[in-house]
Amino acid sequence: MLNRPLAQAAPRLARSLLRWRPGDYLHASAGLFVWLLFRAAGQAVLVIALARLLGAAGYGHFITVLAVATFFTPLAGLGLQGILLRDGARNPQGIPRQLGAALRLWWPSTAWFGAIGVVVALLALPHGAQASAVAALVLAEVGSSSLVELLARVHQALHRTHRYGAILTGLVLARLVALAAYALLARPSLSGWMWAYAASSLVYMGWLLAHAQREFKPARTPSVPVWPLVREGLPFALGALSLRLQAEFNKPVLAQLGFAVAGNFNAAQRAVDIAGLPLLAMQEALWARLYASADPKRRMLITAAILVLLALCGGVVLYMLAPLLPLLLGPGFEPTVHLLQWLAWLPAVQVMRNFVNFQALATYRTHLLTTAYFTAGIASIIFNLLLISSYGPAGAVSAVYLTEFTGIITFAALQRLTHKVAWL
Repeated sequence: MLNRPLAQAAPRLARSLLRWRPGDYLHASAGLFVWLLFRAAGQAVLVIALARLLGAAGYGHFITVLAVATFFTPLAGLGLQGILLRDGARNPQGIPRQLGAALRLWWPSTAWFGAIGVVVALLALPHGAQASAVAALVLAEVGSSSLVELLARVHQALHRTHRYGAILTGLVLARLVALAAYALLARPSLSGWMWAYAASSLVYMGWLLAHAQREFKPARTPSVPVWPLVREGLPFALGALSLRLQAEFNKPVLAQLGFAVAGNFNAAQRAVDIAGLPLLAMQEALWARLYASADPKRRMLITAAILVLLALCGGVVLYMLAPLLPLLLGPGFEPTVHLLQWLAWLPAVQVMRNFVNFQALATYRTHLLTTAYFTAGIASIIFNLLLISSYGPAGAVSAVYLTEFTGIITFAALQRLTHKVAWL
């Protein structure tokens, strides 16, 4: 039986659905979706081209090194991306000061965590590429991805969803141009592509940073206390790290079974990510509006219900189209069919998790979210180590779902224990 808060919320949600007028929200979502569609097209071309040029094993090796790098990307940003989005949406005039403080912290944190990422990649993964190429790839990924998200969130806070999408898309397109130039000028190899990937990422990072300096003129004086920002950003950093562990920790573990196994699993995951772009666009266009809203409860409930339903419908489509994936990727990728069918329902679970996260952040209960994130991250490591060794890729799929539900259930339990359920 439903508990009293949920029973009271259900009739209000039904009435709100009948009165809902999406207006500017869907317009912003559509604009962002166009950019994300370009981004998805670039990612799809990259995946297909690399799969055919490098083969299942070479592609698996590349994405495994990349997965290790992504563990350190949220730590390089220290969670300041989330701070800029939340506080920038509520106080746009303070963005130059906030961005200046964020960039002062970004430089040293990127250097430290990038170096740690290089050491981990070289020591933890099987050999097969030049150590210098691996180091360049990790450093470029940590630096460029963390900076791109940092600056994109500033535009998102200002409701510039088109620019937010353009910044994210630009990094992918820069790498795609680098791949095309590399394939034309040299015989493709794993180490060579790592160098090309790193070079294009660093060039885009430099251009983006120079453009942000001209547009926002980030304050260089210590007008914003640094350490309070670090404390505030910690839940965001741990949350992002938890999500990366959930999505990418399986790659290094699967690589122990063979890089081709990791490559097949990653290809199925990327297909799910690309198919979920409309959902992503709608959510990213929504966050700044919810943060700035005086009463976000009604809009959150309506949109969450609709997006979960859309995610389930998309899962049906993904399941039916899964047999086409090996035709695009080439020989060696036949296992992606079953993997994609198993992962087709993941976006619906992720939508629920994202709205649970927003509820905590908007009501400043980040300490609860930090605990839930930490628990989910540890659970991801444990589930992957236990299940992949026994069941291979099927175990990796199970670990993904189990980790998602662990985070959601942990946060719900913490809410009940603290008796601070503010909205539902």
